[in-house]
Formats: sequence, structure tokens, C-alpha cells
Amino acid sequence: MKLISWKVRGLNSPSKHRMLKNLIQQEKPTLVFLQETKSNNTVIERILNEVWSGSCSVLVDASGASGGLAILWNPQVLNLQDIHASHILIQATFHLIGTNIHGHLSNVYFPQNIQQKLDLLDTLSALNSNRQFPLWIGGKDFNIITTLEEKTGGRLKLESDSIGFKDFIQSKQLMDMQTSNGIYT
Repeated sequence: MKLISWKVRGLNSPSKHRMLKNLIQQEKPTLVFLQETKSNNTVIERILNEVWSGSCSVLVDASGASGGLAILWNPQVLNLQDIHASHILIQATFHLIGTNIHGHLSNVYFPQNIQQKLDLLDTLSALNSNRQFPLWIGGKDFNIITTLEEKTGGRLKLESDSIGFKDFIQSKQLMDMQTSNGIYT
């Protein structure tokens, strides 16, 4: 299973359509998480029909010119169910067709406010506290760092959201996967 997670920062321009289409054609993913689409569902559906014909999707509208989430997948390889979507979260269970592999997916766009970030970590913890399957795959724009090496300038100490995020990663026994393209995961 191949996953692409991309903070697209707006999917309205034709150049972004081409970039997404080329990425999907080149990488042939099973699953794509998009954050910050900055579009409504009607626009995203039209774009998806152009860039990944035959894919299935779960979409969340942007709020004005910010936010917007999407999960796209190849329905010949992956089956999604029990889908929960809100303005900052899409969560589902999945089954990799032809295998015994089942798990949970989360695509999240974290707010900028520190307390809202901590509240969302609590929400994710609650949603996943009784997971049916141990495998949990996340694609997220956390808007949080875990080390000072992940930023330049500004304050030289970690904020409470960073400490809460590190605790979240450790307590849930999560793993930061290495990327094949990009700096942060």
C-alpha cells in the first residue's frame, strides 16, 4: 500500500491539478490524503475526476479560504467504511482487499490555536482509544513541531502543544515514517 499525504495549500489552480495528476500517475498510490484544499466539495470532485479517474473520495469543504480535507483511494485495492468527517478530521476504517489487513485512517488539519491543538489530540485519543484494529495510519498537517530542529527563528523553546504532541506520539506508540519526498512527516 502506498500513501501520499500532501498539504496542498489550495487545489484551485490548474498547475496544482497537473501536479496532483502527475504525482498520482508517477507514484500510483493506493491512498491520498490532502490537507488545506481551500475548496468546496463540488470543485474538488470535478478536479478529482480529471486527476484520478475511478478513485473514490471523502471530502470536507474548506471554511472560507482555509482548511479543506480529502481522502482519495483506489477502490480496487482498498475499502473504506465507518467514515467520520468534520471540518478538521476525516477518519475511517479500511480493509486492504484480498488480504487480512485492516486498520484505521485519520487525515487531520490541526488549528493554529495551542489549546485547540491539545483538544484535538484529546479527541483523536478518544476516537482511537477502542480501535478495532491495531494499525493506525495518519496523514496530517499538525501545525506542531516535536523538536526545535523542525523550525527556524522564533522562540527557542517548545510550546505546550509540542510537549503534548510528543506525549501523544509516545503514549499511542506511533511511528514517524520516513518520507521519500519532503522534509517533515
